[in-house]
Amino acid sequence: MSYTLYGNGPNNVIVLHDWLGDHQNYDDVRPYLDTKTFTFAFVDLRGYGGSKSIPGAFNEEEAAADTLRVADHLGWQRFQLIGHSMTGMVVQRIAADAPKRIISVIATSPVSASGMQTDAKTRAFLEGAAKDPTVTAKAIQALTGNRLSDQWASFKTERAMAISTQAARLGYLDMFDRADFHKDVEGLKVPITVILGANDLPFFQPDYIKGTFGKWYPNLKIVVSANAGHYSMQETPAFYASTVDAHLKENVLK
Repeated sequence: MSYTLYGNGPNNVIVLHDWLGDHQNYDDVRPYLDTKTFTFAFVDLRGYGGSKSIPGAFNEEEAAADTLRVADHLGWQRFQLIGHSMTGMVVQRIAADAPKRIISVIATSPVSASGMQTDAKTRAFLEGAAKDPTVTAKAIQALTGNRLSDQWASFKTERAMAISTQAARLGYLDMFDRADFHKDVEGLKVPITVILGANDLPFFQPDYIKGTFGKWYPNLKIVVSANAGHYSMQETPAFYASTVDAHLKENVLK
């Protein structure tokens, strides 16, 4: 698996990306991260970024196992996790599979452990977004409240098509839409901060998170970025990095 290390601190953090991006989605955040306290490993899942050529099943079990293998390769016995959207689901799978290794979790605009379970019309739209750049751009606009420029959507779309394979996009769509492992995470005591954007879709708003994450995780905190949609690390990078920093330090620096 491809990963990029950033920082040289004694505390370790693995960072995973979303459906329509790779590790580069966090580029705007990096200048604001505490690299003396933390070492960050930005991982590309199979079919994305530096791991684009690696085939796979593209599901949560595989992504979780791959992430734990990266941690093993780095010699990180315990670490914190950051996931975004579809990997907001994956980090929950990892926490369930290896609870003694996970110090804490940050889930950004996450899909819950019960999956999206979309209707036929929404599913067809998402499949279109995985295949057709025109539909991809519309999906990106919807995820950011239809308030950002066409240039923004074009940039995101072009990058998404370039850094990922269609097979991976369709495979992970099956994962975050249809997977349901919420019974495996019920009662997990790992501290979780969910970061949301106020301009995101209703699925990624506090009420939905309270009705899913809030039922399963006793140590849950929700933070909303008022000026962001689905991509708070790109739309409001300083706020996002500050929220990440506060969570990481609260759970490591005792």
